[in-house]
Amino acid sequence: MNRVSAQDDLSILFDMVVDGAADVVGFKVAAISLVVPSGDVEVVAVAGDDDARTELLGRRTPRPVLEAEFAVAERWGSLRFVPAGELPAGSSEGWVSSDWTAQAADDDPDAWNPEDTLIAPFFDAVGELLGILSVDLPLSGRRPDLTQRAVLELFANQTGIAISAARQRHALSERVRLGEAVQTVARITQEDLDPARVVDVAAAPISAGLAAAGLWLRAFGGEDDDERESVSARSGAPVRTPVSLVAIARRMVGRCWRAGVVAVVGLDHVDPPALWADDDVAQVRIFLRDAGARSLLLAPMGSGSSCFGYIACTRGPDDPDWTDAEAVAALEMGRDLGRAIRNARLYAVERRVAAELREADRSKTQLFSTVSHELKNPLASIVGHVELLRQEPDANPDWSLGVIERNTERLQSLVDDLLTLSRVSDPDRAMPEADVDLGEVSRDVVDMFRPRADTQKVSLTFDLEERLPLVRGSAGDLERVVQNLVSNAVKFTPAGGRVAVSVVSRRDRVVIECTDDGLGISEEDQASLFTEFFRGTNPESLQVPGTGLGLSIAQRVVTRHGGRIDVESELGRGTSIRLLLPAL
Repeated sequence: MNRVSAQDDLSILFDMVVDGAADVVGFKVAAISLVVPSGDVEVVAVAGDDDARTELLGRRTPRPVLEAEFAVAERWGSLRFVPAGELPAGSSEGWVSSDWTAQAADDDPDAWNPEDTLIAPFFDAVGELLGILSVDLPLSGRRPDLTQRAVLELFANQTGIAISAARQRHALSERVRLGEAVQTVARITQEDLDPARVVDVAAAPISAGLAAAGLWLRAFGGEDDDERESVSARSGAPVRTPVSLVAIARRMVGRCWRAGVVAVVGLDHVDPPALWADDDVAQVRIFLRDAGARSLLLAPMGSGSSCFGYIACTRGPDDPDWTDAEAVAALEMGRDLGRAIRNARLYAVERRVAAELREADRSKTQLFSTVSHELKNPLASIVGHVELLRQEPDANPDWSLGVIERNTERLQSLVDDLLTLSRVSDPDRAMPEADVDLGEVSRDVVDMFRPRADTQKVSLTFDLEERLPLVRGSAGDLERVVQNLVSNAVKFTPAGGRVAVSVVSRRDRVVIECTDDGLGISEEDQASLFTEFFRGTNPESLQVPGTGLGLSIAQRVVTRHGGRIDVESELGRGTSIRLLLPAL
């Protein structure tokens, strides 16, 4: 009995009890049945006869049938004895061995009938039924005497005590195991701010803590990071991730996170049933059968009102059911991982904003430097000629006044461009909206630049599609964009060249294309083409006056209108710039 009470391994304990009941008490067959989660009792150990073991092992008796047997049984202390012929409907009759020959005298009132039933129930500390110890076919051929009954009761009582103790030890071990897993995951989430790294490192302790046969740990993709998954199997075999299961998990974990629960699907049960759709349950069960698993636990990873991923674990046919403690631990680990992912993404946003602020500060410094440089040269020229006129008013006043006028126009153009750049770059400034006919706007711009093109001996053509759809936006800003494109094309095209402007509709877009066969733009310069004050590195281009703000302004205007600018160019072969704007 001491060996029974001290036994941790329940399978060994059951074998010891049935062997003792068979040998010590003197029965040919002894069996232990345990109460399963459904409430029924299932035979888990049989001793005394190999044929009996083959026939009885795994047999289930419905709980109502067992209670009906208890109701009609004679009370022998804590034992229950049901004489032959008294078994209620649905009860399993005693197991009869073909070689059971021990028979009492025919007139003996205590003779054992093969259909007699003797049961020794055992309970936990609060009186809940844990299972029963059943015996059959006494070697003496007679019903057990008081001593045998006392020994049988002792076996049953010690079995209940041993099972309760083993379960308590198992529960304590489970709490320790889960506690260590939760602490490990919490420590990992505090030490590592990279979501991908968190998922990879946390997979092992989660799998061990939840005693999972298979694990899928997935973090959904965020604004600055891709979707990440870590998978593992207790067997070490490759683990596949069915796309259909990922879609089901995505739907389910959102519901689980809002409800604050985990979801479980087994081959014969679902929890909580209100959250599961029938089709999803059917697909999960197909997956479980294909994977050789018996159940799946799904826990959300989230923080606040957002769900960032999930923990999915499976268990095999020989593994126990998921416990409430494991469900709570899975939720806690999901919260820790969710907080880590949220913090990592906030940290990534913080780093991006800091980088943008540094870039803005650098751009501001560069802007001040460039503007100062752009203002300094014309101002120096103006001041110089003013001094010249003061010292020698009759020397050549027309030449000095011409220089002053050109530099003043250059300054005025720079100031206008800076004001326009500031205006179109302000996200808080409301954009005036109207229906704009880009065909008419472009025609007016081409007519404006035609005299300059004729002066430079550049061919300027215009092609307009009929019944062109309108666009919504600022007519003035869009006209400024077209002016910049045509002005650049004419300025950077040498004499004898050509510039072609066309306006057409393509699907839901209005496209303005300005093509020239002028100086062209190198591939390296194209990368900085829309940067403020960028003038390129081609010496021929640098000889043409300009502020370097035109294309920067054009890009901001087009972006605010929901469009884009495409550039195709090759140095010495000309340039083609297309504006694509959404049509009404």
